[in-house]
Amino acid sequence: MIIRSWRIDHLTCCAIALCSLFGITNAAETDPPTDSHGLKEIRAPSKLPTELAMTMGWQGGDKDRIADLERESGTASPTSFDRWFLLGGLSSTYALIAIEERSGYRSYDRIHANGFSLVGSDWVATGEWILSSRPHTVDELIQLLWTTESQALTARWQKKERDRDLDRRMAESEPTRSYRPIAPFRESNISDEEVRQIEAVVRELIPGAIVMISGVAKGCPCEDGPGCSAQVWTAVHLPKQTRSLELSDINDHWVIGPVQQWFLESAQLKRSSYPTYSDYAAAQEALAGHYPTCTTGQLNAP
Repeated sequence: MIIRSWRIDHLTCCAIALCSLFGITNAAETDPPTDSHGLKEIRAPSKLPTELAMTMGWQGGDKDRIADLERESGTASPTSFDRWFLLGGLSSTYALIAIEERSGYRSYDRIHANGFSLVGSDWVATGEWILSSRPHTVDELIQLLWTTESQALTARWQKKERDRDLDRRMAESEPTRSYRPIAPFRESNISDEEVRQIEAVVRELIPGAIVMISGVAKGCPCEDGPGCSAQVWTAVHLPKQTRSLELSDINDHWVIGPVQQWFLESAQLKRSSYPTYSDYAAAQEALAGHYPTCTTGQLNAP
């Protein structure tokens, strides 16, 4: 039994966004600068290049998202702001900024150092690190970047950011969930040859299944690779059981895509198969490390 026009809403709803106020989604892991030679000390975001100051959240008005020590001189710690400009070092092509992040951060990872490089006319984020204490001069800021305590805090924070990013990617691309961005359906209906391909793939995996096929959605999550151009969702019926599978059109062939394959493998990962919980946790972490990664943007659109 084949239903060609059954349209589903599993691609509907909003995508989860995770991005920092500096416009990066995970921690930059480049090495911090080694000295402060040529860096002029800056004590207020108003003294930074305008574009860089605005990127950090300073607008020069009541809508600021970062405290300006120049306007609040004498204040020892943040009051009404969640972000506090501590100090910065600035050259003609590089900026290193120390900021205290108070909202959503524990006391040990509130002091951040952010590096920016001037590329053409744009200031581009080139690194973010956690400091073990609050710096009072640019020289001290540089020294803190290289302490054992700061490097350990940075490594832990970067791992947490990677884990959060992986969780986001999984939520956005999980085939049977409703976190996907809305995808338009392909103008041309599914062809008989495509139907035969899809049925063959599903029945090889689940022999004897009755396959119902949705409309063809244009584009794919980038985790399925640049060769993916379209997807369908199938309802797979067996006696007393219904399953769902997503198939991807990759290089003009309908197959189980990398994302769906990963989730199939994840479903097979059972606690009962491992002698100890630590073995099971290690297997989970190893599988998470093989989650498909993006090589393009957020959606492969035709």
